[in-house]
Amino acid sequence: AWDLQVQYALAPDNRRALASRLVDFHPLHMINQHKAADSRPGEGRPIDDLLLVVSPPDERGWVCVGNSVWDAVTSARRARRVIVEISPGIPRTCGDSWLHVSQLDAIVEGDRPRLAAPDPDPADFPDLDRRIAKHVKSLVTDGDTLQLGLGTHTGALPLLGAFDDANDLGYFGELTVPGTVDLVRRGIITCRNTELHPRQFVSSYVGNSPEDLEFIENNPFFQLRSYEYTNDPTVIARHQNMLTLNGALMVDLSGQIGVYAIGPMVYSGTGGQLAFHLGAFLSKKGRAVTVLPSSAKAGTVSTIVPQFAQGQIVSIPRELADTIVTDQGVARLLGKSVRERAEELIAVAHPDHRDWLRDEARRLYHP
Repeated sequence: AWDLQVQYALAPDNRRALASRLVDFHPLHMINQHKAADSRPGEGRPIDDLLLVVSPPDERGWVCVGNSVWDAVTSARRARRVIVEISPGIPRTCGDSWLHVSQLDAIVEGDRPRLAAPDPDPADFPDLDRRIAKHVKSLVTDGDTLQLGLGTHTGALPLLGAFDDANDLGYFGELTVPGTVDLVRRGIITCRNTELHPRQFVSSYVGNSPEDLEFIENNPFFQLRSYEYTNDPTVIARHQNMLTLNGALMVDLSGQIGVYAIGPMVYSGTGGQLAFHLGAFLSKKGRAVTVLPSSAKAGTVSTIVPQFAQGQIVSIPRELADTIVTDQGVARLLGKSVRERAEELIAVAHPDHRDWLRDEARRLYHP
């Protein structure tokens, strides 16, 4: 149901869908998705029938949920009935991605194709994304443990060379974007120095292209784990050099970040962004980076605004503001006052909007 809700929310006519009550948006923190059902009987909704697509069983009777673990295995432990469709196209992966046939209540034969798509051609990315990647590159240091969020601009970073000059990077995340697995093939991501899982690439979803899936299948370097583990801020924070990179729709001059809504209207899903932002923020030497273009709608709208309008949903509060990257540069907000933050953010705003932002900053913060 959650996946269906997100698909509707991402559709161009999401406003009509929500207004007509075809869907109901469910805001949740992914690691606490099952907390009510687990620990507060009567408040949560227990899982009745769980439907999964899995690999054929091996000789010992184990089936694999593939490269997309999410909460499939942990939900199977909670569900009243587990019904699976067996498909040879599901890759067999390593980690907490297996169920035994004794845990299943019904098995249906299927023949779904393996889901993958070719990586985008780097030549197709606009110059804006190349400038963002260049600024992100200046923040990457040897030995960092990465997390990359799904998004137009964060998803371009591996393909545009943001990590090419770094050595011995690690990975601990919720998912991968195109080009991430290729960083392993090229020896850039080695996970040699990651604190929790040395020499292991840990994520809840791994692989994007057909070549990725072939590379990760039965490869113990890639360890699939439930997002109840990967998205736990207390676990993320145990990586000393955690570098998280996630997108946003807008930032105000005080450092508030809007990720998944424009005003009160849902635009996309928030996923694990808050968890990883908080984990990196608490990491000893971590950096929580928010990536966004400096403007939208062909430059007519600034994504950096003086203050959020009434009703705007705040995804990340200003108390957790850290580093903002646009195509115009890097704004470092950690430890800064509101006035200093405004100056940092105006410097990375689109040039066409800076005068207006300066006037508004003086009105708001320099009376």
